[in-house]
Amino acid sequence: MEDFRTSYLRLCKENSLEPQQSVLSRLSHTKQGQTAVGKSPRGTPSAKVAQGSHGAVLDLSTTSLTVQTCSVLGAALAKDCLVGELRLSDCMIGDEGFKLLGHGLCSNIAIRNLDLKGNNLRGASAEALGNLLQQNHSLRRLCLEWNSLGLDSDRFAFLAEGLAANNSLEMLDLRNNQLSHDGVSELSKALHRNCVLRSLDLRWNNIGIVGGRSILAMLQYNKTVTELELAGNNITQDILKAIDVARQHNVDRASLTNEHETRQSILAREIKQLRTEKKQQASDLLHRIDQQNEFQSRTHRDTAYKIHQLQEALAERKSAFNALNAKLSKTEAELVLAEQRSRDLSDLLEVSRRENSVLVAGHQKEMQIQLGDKASSESKLLHEIASLKDRNLHLETKADELDKRGQHQQDQIYELKEELATSHAQTKLQATQAEERLQNEKQRLRDQQRDLEHRHTTEMQHQREAAEESERAYRDRISKLEEHRRILEEEMSKAKNQQLTERLALEEQILSTRQRVKEEEHQRMKHLEDKIRLLANAKDDIQQHHSQQLQTIAELQAKNSNAALEVESLKRRLEEINQELAGKNNELQTEVNKVKLSCSKQLSKMEARVQDAESLRERCSALELQLAEQTRRHRTELMDRDNELEGTKEKMRSQEMDFCRMQEEEAQRAGMLQAAISGYLTTSRTPLSTPRK
Repeated sequence: MEDFRTSYLRLCKENSLEPQQSVLSRLSHTKQGQTAVGKSPRGTPSAKVAQGSHGAVLDLSTTSLTVQTCSVLGAALAKDCLVGELRLSDCMIGDEGFKLLGHGLCSNIAIRNLDLKGNNLRGASAEALGNLLQQNHSLRRLCLEWNSLGLDSDRFAFLAEGLAANNSLEMLDLRNNQLSHDGVSELSKALHRNCVLRSLDLRWNNIGIVGGRSILAMLQYNKTVTELELAGNNITQDILKAIDVARQHNVDRASLTNEHETRQSILAREIKQLRTEKKQQASDLLHRIDQQNEFQSRTHRDTAYKIHQLQEALAERKSAFNALNAKLSKTEAELVLAEQRSRDLSDLLEVSRRENSVLVAGHQKEMQIQLGDKASSESKLLHEIASLKDRNLHLETKADELDKRGQHQQDQIYELKEELATSHAQTKLQATQAEERLQNEKQRLRDQQRDLEHRHTTEMQHQREAAEESERAYRDRISKLEEHRRILEEEMSKAKNQQLTERLALEEQILSTRQRVKEEEHQRMKHLEDKIRLLANAKDDIQQHHSQQLQTIAELQAKNSNAALEVESLKRRLEEINQELAGKNNELQTEVNKVKLSCSKQLSKMEARVQDAESLRERCSALELQLAEQTRRHRTELMDRDNELEGTKEKMRSQEMDFCRMQEEEAQRAGMLQAAISGYLTTSRTPLSTPRK
């Protein structure tokens, strides 16, 4: 853990960041706890870091981590191989912090347990979690309790896709994440393709009846989920009972599989023990045969001086040698046939490997073509989106220009109103001035009052008419400007409405395009998964055939080696017998010479020897009968052992047939239960389908 602390400080220095003191204090506690454990055999490790079964435990719970700290921790964890469990509960990481932290966790290969409880994770974090699950294949347990991942169902789909692609996660905790029925439907679709997850906790969410039905439909396909918690989700009791029945079937299936594996291992051990016993018995039998052969050779050496008996034995040996030669030729022919068959099987295996490689290459080419099509379609969509954005920007600039023109005309209207007010003030001022002059003229020129009054009235009339005309002109101009302003406002509202409709149409087009691309991608991925499944089945069949052929070849090679050993032993025995015969012939020649020299002297002794020879001949015949009886007994014992071995194989075949029958009965029961549940669901779903549509 000291290496991790050093790496953390180095990355902070490289990024010109100040190390967070709370994290350093936790890491310091880690160092002290490890030192205490190393010095004292009875010491206890630190409360924050312990040595787990898969590595060290890094506990930063209840530590408020900043975005920069999350970035540095992600970079440090990306290359770390010691931390096996990471606890980050109640750290207030947030979406931005988890994006940076998850980027580093994607390349980590040591962490098995990850705790992210109570970190305010939302939609963006769901996308990062989906990417993490797709790239990280070493994580076993993931706790996401007390977050808000289910608020955005579209982004939660990325998490579901990552779970579908992951092949290592065994436990997932999603308690109190505000999951709706849409998010649970995406999760159920993902679990159709996941065959690793064992435990799933969905307590205290908003799943509802629709989500419960999607989980029930998922359990018809997923046979590995054995622990499922659904308390506090407003699911009816009948659906909960059906889900519990399906989960119990998965538990029974897992227990049955474990029992079958244990039985298979026990049978394998018993077969191995039987084989060792057979080998021991065969070795004992061969040892006894060797002892008997030695005893027989001693008996033949004792009776070597019997010439007539040796000649008969020579004839019998010649016939036995001919039979052995015939057997040897037959064995060699069988060996040639076995080698030819082995070569044919190896050629067939090579052809199957080539076909498999060709299929894999074609599949890879098809994947590359589809990826290229997808990239081209995405680039086309991006180009269309850019063009629509440019058009939207042009319309916004046009609207801004119209607003500016309206503002300018409003300013002109205000100026005209001010001019009108000033003209009214001027007219009033002129009127007052005229009245003052009139008063002065009345005082000075009373004589010219009538003329002046008449002139004054005429002038006032003209001025009033001019003022009224100017006022009418100004009013006409104001009305025209207001009419023009109203027209401009209508045009601006029309432009805004058109812009809004175009924006809505653009958003609808983008949503439909995304949905269409997602559906096409889902169909393409489903098609590719079917192809991969078929190829995997074909590969398994070929591998099974290959293993059978290898087993047959091994058996043939064992038979060939046994036959070769028998041939070698027979050849050695033949050479020994030839040597014995040569020695016997020499002894016979010496005995004949001795008999010719002492024939006249030992005639009486020869008669006694003839009687002894007759007794020895009878003894030899008795010994040969005893030897034949022993060989027959050995053959019967070997046949009994072979029969016992065949009986054991028959028992194994019967047990395999019983297991296959049990599997078929289990499949039939599962099919009947599935049909019953689907019938019940269809009957219960019929009244709800009409208002949903």
